[in-house]
Amino acid sequence: MSIDFNVTAPWSGICDVTVDGQAMVKIPKFYVKYGLGPSGSKREGKSIRWVSDHKKEGFHVHPAFLKDGVEIPYFLIGKYEAYNAGSSKAGSAVGQSPWVNVTTAAAISACAARNTGTGDQAGWHLQTIYEVAARQILMLLEYGTPDMQTKIGNGNVSSSGAVATGGTNAKWRGICEAWGNVWEQVDGCKGNGTTLQVFDNKGNRTYVDTGLIPPASGYPKDTYTNTGANYDLSDLFIPSTVDATASNGSFSDYFWGPVSGFACYYGGNWVNGTQYGAFCLDFGNALSSTDSSVGFRLAKYPTVS
Repeated sequence: MSIDFNVTAPWSGICDVTVDGQAMVKIPKFYVKYGLGPSGSKREGKSIRWVSDHKKEGFHVHPAFLKDGVEIPYFLIGKYEAYNAGSSKAGSAVGQSPWVNVTTAAAISACAARNTGTGDQAGWHLQTIYEVAARQILMLLEYGTPDMQTKIGNGNVSSSGAVATGGTNAKWRGICEAWGNVWEQVDGCKGNGTTLQVFDNKGNRTYVDTGLIPPASGYPKDTYTNTGANYDLSDLFIPSTVDATASNGSFSDYFWGPVSGFACYYGGNWVNGTQYGAFCLDFGNALSSTDSSVGFRLAKYPTVS
């Protein structure tokens, strides 16, 4: 039996909104469960992820929908890659040149600069690794494969430069340039030396050190499922093992291994073609790095009363 995702929650609740003049996409809250396919099923013995729009036994809320330990009904993600809206503020609008040549700290500051009050003027931040992962799991379940380039479109990944926002076919449920065009910097994932640190999974935005050293560059075969105090890497798609040959990997997108004190970049830029996509991560640059091929994307928490 096929599923019509357009009428199935949480996919059916994904929609465009305008907040503080910014073009955003609302991603409704969902709960997740991880395990192995049951005996007799097509996925017997294989890793499976389940999603529900309501709490069920064995499910937990995805960490993208926790803020300060409290569940939030949704998060907002920029419909477009961030541009320089003036006054040091990041914006999200069609037809703009992506804001590049900024460090991760500067990207964080540019997003936070929108926080000038309450309501629509509060909760702005650089997209987090959990917000990336929430979109990834919904894509994976909707299309049954991590290869979004094949299912949706290659995006701007084989050209000589970035194009204006909204100008490519890499579009998933209203989110434009969902991969390619420029790398997107991500908060909540970085290197402490070469060990992996992630935001805690309670929504406190505090880093916890996993003690894990991500693999060298290659095509991901498996992703981390390690757990510890206030983190569960099953909620993310961070490679634990890789292979040099694409056909030997479980994901079609490439992973760039860590340098010391690495930043987290997502999605790819305008070169390297099929190595990029919705599951592409790059740990190969320091937090202080800048480049004309590296930008970022706005996100926002709702106001919680």
